[in-house]
Amino acid sequence: MEKGGIFMLTRYTLYLDSLEAIKTATKWALTDDFRRLMAVNYAIHDTTFDPNRFEQAQAAVKQKTGLFSKFRGSNNLVWLSFLDAKYEDVGPAIDEALRLDTLLDRKHFRFSALRPFLASQLINVDEPERRLDEASALYQAFKRQHPWLTSEEDLLSALVLVQAFDDHTELNERIESYYEALKVHLPRSNELQLVSHLLMFSKLGRDDAFARFLDWRTRLENQQLAVKSEQLPSLALLSIVSAPNDQDEQAILDITNAEKEQQRWFNTHGLNVAIQLVAAEHITEDASDLLLNGTFAHLLAMQQAASAAASVAIIASTSSSD
Repeated sequence: MEKGGIFMLTRYTLYLDSLEAIKTATKWALTDDFRRLMAVNYAIHDTTFDPNRFEQAQAAVKQKTGLFSKFRGSNNLVWLSFLDAKYEDVGPAIDEALRLDTLLDRKHFRFSALRPFLASQLINVDEPERRLDEASALYQAFKRQHPWLTSEEDLLSALVLVQAFDDHTELNERIESYYEALKVHLPRSNELQLVSHLLMFSKLGRDDAFARFLDWRTRLENQQLAVKSEQLPSLALLSIVSAPNDQDEQAILDITNAEKEQQRWFNTHGLNVAIQLVAAEHITEDASDLLLNGTFAHLLAMQQAASAAASVAIIASTSSSD
C-alpha cells in the first residue's frame, strides 16, 4: 500500500478516534469547531484523547486557578489538549505554564486571551523574561508595519520566532520582504502575515519558498479544493516540510472527501484538517531528512500559533458548525 493509503489508516484514524471521544467528553461545553482543533493536536502528536486523563487535567487547572483566570473556560480546552497531547505527564506542564504566566503581567501580554498558549511556549525556555522582551519588540515592529493586520496571535508567533533566530532586525526585514511578495498574489490578511512568519523556517531561498507555497495552492485548487485565508497558515506549514507531490496531494483530497462524508453540510473545515495532518506526517516521519531553519519544536510551536489563531477566529465568529 502506498504512503497515502497507510496515512489514511493511521493518523487520520487517530484524529477520528480522538474527535469522537472529545465529542462525548465535551457534550455541552464546546462546538465541533473547537473539538476538531483538539483532535488535530492529538493526531499530530501520535496519540489519542483519554477522557479520564483529560478530566484530571481539567480538575488540576480548576484547583490551581481563580474563577476569572484565562486558563479556565471551555475555550481554553484547545490549549489544554495541546499540553495533554504533547507531555506524557501533563501535571508538571500545567504547573510550569501557570508559573510562567506570572511573567506575562507586562505590556502587550497582560490582557491577551492567548496567555495560556504564551505561557506554554515558555516551558523549557532559557531566560524567559528576555524572550518576552524580544517578542514584544518584534511584535511592535509588526504593528508599526501593519497596524490593521497585526493582532494578538502575532504575539505568539513572535515569541517562537525570537527563539529560533538570533538577528531579529534581519528577521523582521525578511518577514516584510516575504509579505510584500505574497500580497501581490493574495489578499492582505492577518493569516497572510502569519504565512510570512512561517516561511522563515524554510531552508529555501525566498523565491523558491514562495513558489513552492503557491504551487501547493494551485495543485489543490486544480482539485476543486478552494484554499481560503484561514487555511493559508496550514498550507505554509505543509510547503515547508513537503515539496508538491502526487501522494500528499491525493492524501489531502482523500481526507477532505472523508470529512465531507462525516459532515455533509458543515464541512468547510475538512481541507484545513487534511493539510495539517499531512504536514504532521512529514514532521514526525521525515524529520532527519528535512532541512529546516530553527528546530522541529519551533515548527510545531508555529502550528500551535496557527491553532491559537483559529481558536480566536472561532470565538469571534457568530456562526457555528453545531
